[in-house]
Amino acid sequence: MKNTIYRITIVVLCLFTTTSCQDDFLNEIPLDRFSPENLLTNAAGFDAAVVALYEGARQEHIIASNNFEYMTVGTDQTQWGRNDARGNKDYSLLNSNLDATIVYWDWAYKQMIVRANLILENIDNPSLNIAEDTRKNIKGQALFFRAYTYNFLANIYGGVPIVKERIVEPKFDFVRNSRAEVLSFSAKDLEEATALLPLEVKDGRIPRAAAFHLLSEVYISLGMETKDASLYDKSISAASKVINKEAGDYQIMTTRFGPAAARPGDVFSDIFADGQINKSSGNKEVMWAWQFESTTLGGSYSVAAANNSIRYWAPEYDRLQTPNRILNISPDSLGRGIGVNSPTNYAKYDVWALDPKDIRNSNFNIRRTFYYNNPADKEYFAKPILTRKVNGNLVVVRNDGTATNIVLDTLRQYYPYFRKIEGAAINGNILSGNTAKDFSRMRVAETYLLRAEAYFRKGDLANAAKDINVVRARAKASLISSAAVTEDFILDERTRELIVEEPRLRTLIRMGRLVDRVRKYNSAPSVANGPSSGKTIQDFNRYWPIPQKVIDANTGAKLEQNPGY
Repeated sequence: MKNTIYRITIVVLCLFTTTSCQDDFLNEIPLDRFSPENLLTNAAGFDAAVVALYEGARQEHIIASNNFEYMTVGTDQTQWGRNDARGNKDYSLLNSNLDATIVYWDWAYKQMIVRANLILENIDNPSLNIAEDTRKNIKGQALFFRAYTYNFLANIYGGVPIVKERIVEPKFDFVRNSRAEVLSFSAKDLEEATALLPLEVKDGRIPRAAAFHLLSEVYISLGMETKDASLYDKSISAASKVINKEAGDYQIMTTRFGPAAARPGDVFSDIFADGQINKSSGNKEVMWAWQFESTTLGGSYSVAAANNSIRYWAPEYDRLQTPNRILNISPDSLGRGIGVNSPTNYAKYDVWALDPKDIRNSNFNIRRTFYYNNPADKEYFAKPILTRKVNGNLVVVRNDGTATNIVLDTLRQYYPYFRKIEGAAINGNILSGNTAKDFSRMRVAETYLLRAEAYFRKGDLANAAKDINVVRARAKASLISSAAVTEDFILDERTRELIVEEPRLRTLIRMGRLVDRVRKYNSAPSVANGPSSGKTIQDFNRYWPIPQKVIDANTGAKLEQNPGY
C-alpha cells in the first residue's frame, strides 16, 4: 500500500469526539490538527483515516498475541502445539471472560467500526473540495471494511449489535441484532461499495473485485441463515463478476511467473513467493493482500506489527538436535517457528490421500524434509534428519542407520509445514519469527470455491464440480465428478487450497460445521489422557460467547448471551 501514512492519526481516529451542550460557550473548539474537524477536510486527511482502517485490518492477524492464533487453532486443521489446555485444546475454557473472546470484539468495535463510521459520517459533506472519483473510492473502502468487520462478527459471535454511526455520548442500552440482520447489513454495505470502488488500485488497496468476492460469501451465509435460495444466485452473480473479469483484471494463475519462475517450483509456489504477492509483481490472482514490507509506505514498521505466520505455523526448528546432541540454529531461510498451529493429521496427510500428486502437496509447497544446520557439528551439518519409529516414538537416526534415544516432539518441533509462510525476516530479525512478507487475504481461486459452494447449495452439482475442477486442474490434481461434490469435499478443497490464508474458524462457523469437524479431525490428545479440542467441544460452541464485560456494562438493556455460556 504505497500511500503516505500519518501513523499518529491511527489512535486519534479511534477516539469519540466530545458532545456539545446547548450553550455556545460550552462548545469545544478542536485545536489539534488531528481532530476529525481539522483532519477530515480534504482528500489527504480522509486518506489518512482510510489508512487507519488498513492498519486495523492488518492487526487482525496478530491481536491475539504472538503466541495464539485463534482463527485457526482448535479447528479441524490445527491444534495448539503444547500438551496443556490452552489454545482451545480444551474448549471448556472458551468462556465469556477469555481474553480471546474480548480482544476480537474490541478490535471490531473499538477499531474497525468506529473508524469506518467516522469516514462515512463525513465523506458526503457537499462542502468538501474532493474530486468525485476520490470521494467514491474513500467511501467504498470504508463501506468495505465496515461490511468485512460485521461479517467477521457474524461468523464468530452470531448476532451482534449493529452500530451504524459514531457514538458521541455514553450509551448503555445496546441490543443484539439477529445474525441475518447483521449479514444483511454487511451485504448492503458491499452492494454500495461495488458501485464505488475502482477496478484498478495500488498494491494493498481494496479493488472492486474484492468487494464482489466478499459479497459472494455474505450472500451464501445469508441464504443459509434465511433459507432464501435466491441469495445463492446472487452469490453466483457476484463471484462471476470477478471470474469473468467484469470487476477488474484478476484471474487464477495457471503458468509460472515472476523471478521465482527461474527457480525450482510450480505455479502454486510462485503465487506465494516472497516479493510476488501483489499485482504489480505480475500476480493477478491476489485481489487483496495485507502489506507488511517494512521498507514500503503502508507496510509494517516494527517486529511486533509484522507478519508472524512463521512464528505461528512453523515448528521449533532450532530445538532439533543432531545425534551428537548439537542443537540446530534459527536459519535466515526459515525463520523461527514456535509451533503454535500444529497441523492435525487431517491437514498433514488425510486431505492429500485423494491425489498425492497434487502440486499443493509437493515439496515446493509443503516442507517435509529438514536438515541439520549447525556447522558446529561437522559430522551432520547440511545432512537431512533421518527418523524411525521405535516403541511408538519417532526418534533420530544416525548416518549408519542405528537409532538414537532422541525422541522427536512431533507436536511442536518436528512436523510438515506449509511453505506459504516462508519469507525474509523483518528488519533482519531472524529470532522474532516475523517476516516482512505480504499476506494473501483474498484471491481468485477462493472466488471459484465460493461460487462452487453457491452452486452446490442451490443443487447445481455439475457447475459446482466445474468450478472446483478449475482449481484442481491448476493443481495438476485429478478432476472430480458432480456426484463427488459435497459440503465436506468443498471444505477439504478449501484446506488444500487455502490453508494458512483462510481463517478456518470463521469458515466452519459460517457453514455450521465447527463442532462436528473438530470432533472428527481433532480428537486425538497430544499426550496420554490429555485434553483435545474434539473431546471437549460442545454443541453450543458453534458460536463464541459475547464478552461478559460487554454484557455487564450494558446496564440499560439486556444484551443476551449465546446459549450454553
